[in-house]
Amino acid sequence: MENRVYYGEYSLKHWINLMLKRNIILPEYQRSFVWDEKDVKRLIKSLGEGQFVQPITIANYNSGNKEHNLLLDGQQRLTSILLSYLGYIPDKDKFASIEKLASADDSEEESDNPTKIIGWTFEDMLDDDCSKNTIKSIKEKIEKTGKYKELKITSVTNNETFFENIFLGFSYIIPNRAEEDETQRFFSTLFRNMNYLGMRLSPLESRRSLYYLDNNLKRYFDGLTSEDKDVLCDIKLFEKMQLCKIDIVRYTSILSQYVANSKDPKKVLVGYSAYASRENYYADYVSYIIGLEQADRPDKFNEFDFSKTFPDNNWLESYNSIRTILDTMKARMGLDTKKHAFTSWIDADYWLFGLIYFVLFEKKTIDLEKDNLFSEILSIIKEKREDVYYSKNTNRLSNLRDRIQSSIHIYRKYAR
Repeated sequence: MENRVYYGEYSLKHWINLMLKRNIILPEYQRSFVWDEKDVKRLIKSLGEGQFVQPITIANYNSGNKEHNLLLDGQQRLTSILLSYLGYIPDKDKFASIEKLASADDSEEESDNPTKIIGWTFEDMLDDDCSKNTIKSIKEKIEKTGKYKELKITSVTNNETFFENIFLGFSYIIPNRAEEDETQRFFSTLFRNMNYLGMRLSPLESRRSLYYLDNNLKRYFDGLTSEDKDVLCDIKLFEKMQLCKIDIVRYTSILSQYVANSKDPKKVLVGYSAYASRENYYADYVSYIIGLEQADRPDKFNEFDFSKTFPDNNWLESYNSIRTILDTMKARMGLDTKKHAFTSWIDADYWLFGLIYFVLFEKKTIDLEKDNLFSEILSIIKEKREDVYYSKNTNRLSNLRDRIQSSIHIYRKYAR
């Protein structure tokens, strides 16, 4: 059976009912609501004036004999329609921001008015028991939390006719379900194409869209141990006045290419000297591992054999070991004690490249009995941070390669 696509339109009221009944759900990688009040009002105005609004994209996915209708594109639009009907919108000051990935970009200018992206979706307002998801019950829940503010849009307030008579189109995709692997590949390719051709997801969401259906690799790319704990012990990087999550894929992708190229740091990131291009490099690493076409320089990971390097997914054991070792080391690593964070990529890279290389790729452990490891790394960090030119160009490719080589060289003495 070939993949099929159906087209149609539903009234706004019908879309709301589909959401309340959980007949459409969000993929796991879509964990944030980005729009603010003016965006919501602009959408409602466009709908009311009969302007073109991008159709919603839904796909039918069968997992374990259970069917799901995944909302692939249109979360912001449908959430805004539901919020407009309810007359409430999340107060972003009362919700936690989602964790950003550290950018590894020294040159990026800080925004005067950064958009706050909260870890909230419309599903947070719903009950698992769909029969309880009435407009009245949701409003009562919203009012009790104190985390929402009134959303007043004159044209739609108490206006059932608006929601019943305005329609929004959709595309409904039903993939060929002959083989589960083929279905997963179809969705991964679909997610990636939608992200390249439409509004871009965040780097983390974009990559997660490629692998989130593959349960074997979710932990590897998300940096989670067998107990779903952060492999890096929740150590963050403090940059541009924000605590950011350290991207494990930055390390695994670079070290995979390092291993595949005779352990020569000069062959790492060739063609990716520009900071802006490195996210493509990380995304291509994910694509290579899961068997998708890469966007650029498709031969860069060719010599890296994931299944041979990690037979039976034994990387998970290594992740557990890395977390255990870091938990022992962290008190002596010169972290900002209040923030539990590295304050520079210089610090992060000298501590992490060698550790991850030997434990993950060489299947070794680290001798922490002697103080020499700590004094050596702290000494070279101090030296580089006092070098004004180096510290102002932390992620210049030559400096990054230098840290890879030096970190591995230091850890080699203590790897067992």
